[in-house]
Amino acid sequence: MAKLTVAVLALAAVVAAAAPSSAFYLPGIAPVDYEEGAKAEVLAARLTSAKNKVPYDIYSLPLCKPPAGLPRNKRHLSLGQVLVGERAQPTDFEFNVLVPTTCKVLCEFEVPVGAPLRRLHRRITDEYVVRLNLDNMPVVTRLNLAAADAAKAAPSFMLGYPLGVSDPSGAAYLYNHLKFRVLYHKPFATDVAAAAASAAAVASGTTRAPAYRIVGFEVEPMSVTHKMVDGEITTCPVNASTAVPLAVPMSTAGKSTTAALSNAITYDVEWAQSDRAWATRWDALLNANSAQVQIQWFSVVNSVMIALFLAGMVALILLRTVHADFARYNRLDGDDDLADDAGWKLVHGDVFRAPTWAAALAIAVGTGAQVTAVTVITLVFALLGLLSPANRGGLLSAMLLLWALTGAVPGFVSAVLYGRWGGMDRKKVTLGAGMAYPGLVGTLFFLLNLMLWAAGSTMSVSFFTLLLLLALWLFVAMPLCIVGAYGGYKVKTADWPTRVNAIARAIPQPPMGVSPSWYALATGILCFGVVFIELVMVLTSQLYYMFGFLFIVFALLVVSCAEVRVHRVRVPVADA
Repeated sequence: MAKLTVAVLALAAVVAAAAPSSAFYLPGIAPVDYEEGAKAEVLAARLTSAKNKVPYDIYSLPLCKPPAGLPRNKRHLSLGQVLVGERAQPTDFEFNVLVPTTCKVLCEFEVPVGAPLRRLHRRITDEYVVRLNLDNMPVVTRLNLAAADAAKAAPSFMLGYPLGVSDPSGAAYLYNHLKFRVLYHKPFATDVAAAAASAAAVASGTTRAPAYRIVGFEVEPMSVTHKMVDGEITTCPVNASTAVPLAVPMSTAGKSTTAALSNAITYDVEWAQSDRAWATRWDALLNANSAQVQIQWFSVVNSVMIALFLAGMVALILLRTVHADFARYNRLDGDDDLADDAGWKLVHGDVFRAPTWAAALAIAVGTGAQVTAVTVITLVFALLGLLSPANRGGLLSAMLLLWALTGAVPGFVSAVLYGRWGGMDRKKVTLGAGMAYPGLVGTLFFLLNLMLWAAGSTMSVSFFTLLLLLALWLFVAMPLCIVGAYGGYKVKTADWPTRVNAIARAIPQPPMGVSPSWYALATGILCFGVVFIELVMVLTSQLYYMFGFLFIVFALLVVSCAEVRVHRVRVPVADA
């Protein structure tokens, strides 16, 4: 048996040494090599807006229609992509590698008067942008900076391109001419993958054409009134300084005029060589806005200051309490009648008493343990580079998968805590640990999905996706929760550090008659202040990738929550 094992390992080592291999930063994503003249497919993702958070299908616009005879989604979408409303729909853009195109007609449109024209006007005034993908690279619009700022700052991009532009009077102008600029890179002979492909071609006796890789996808949108003579456009090439903008015929009151909108959408394609390697093609997008890094540092400093402030408060309270006890114990006169239960020791016999709502508290603690576990594991994977923005929907898919696989955590934690309190209603706690939080979130998700479905948004999920999420809950998370609870109830409960009094001590009135709920609200605001700036960055970033800052702020949040908890316990006890 040992000889067989050695032989297998030796064979595996020989195969690994002989076979060329390549490694990339993004797992599961390999470069695509294009030959000159090969077709590069452009896919339509969605319409998004910073003003209106509801995404829409690109073909919901009354402009171009989807290609006939092709499926709506040509690529397999991950669960995360479906939940965020991203699609991969085919388009009629014709991109041939290294073949420039001038004033190519994408489609001719005629928007009738009425609801379609009002919908187009509303999409433009809501500042919707069109998201396209080419070889998994999103199209970006280079933002125009002032001449003085452009010489100093790094290039800044916006994901997608605006559907149009509107002015304060309510007039809207449609961007119907697109100037695409595709950056390509020719792999060098030192590239492992390119060298392997060349070696394979030489070994087979075939001549391999030069290969090219797409490393950038930019666009400059323009608005122009095309003139057509005998079915051909005579306004090309398009000059932005002399072009007449294509205005959507809408009044300031939002009602359409008697004229329909009729014209064509055209595009140019320019191919430019770049020194940027394929493995670093996302760096230009991720590092485009240096102001985000400054905001992230400000967020970290803000979190550190709040954590230090809470630490100072806790230290003062503990110092006051412990110092008073030491002063009393070290008195020279000695007081034999001095009771042992004084100061903060008054509650030592009630600290570990089972709460009134023991089952609810155990369920909440178990759910919090699961959320913390999912957060920590996700951040660790993100720090290792396994959840890059290039892996579309990977972050959300990973979180859902981790939530299902950590289903044993809430069951185990709730069972251990409830068992130590001597609770008898174990079935209710077990089911509550696996169903309370997912049931609440699932109900809200279902109601929101109904609203998104009624609005025609791409973020609304299908019935099959709902069944998939339900199966993930009932057949993965719930069985693991039951197994975890079974193991938790088998854990031998240890004795509490102090004995619990048979009769509960009366709780004194809080200072100034303030309810404990207000203390909880005030301390929660402090914890929220630690993550507020970082939370804004997460929700507003087009591509969030600064997981290092996020991990630091999360660690400070954990420290702040612990300090707040000590502060909330010590203050009432010391005043008692």
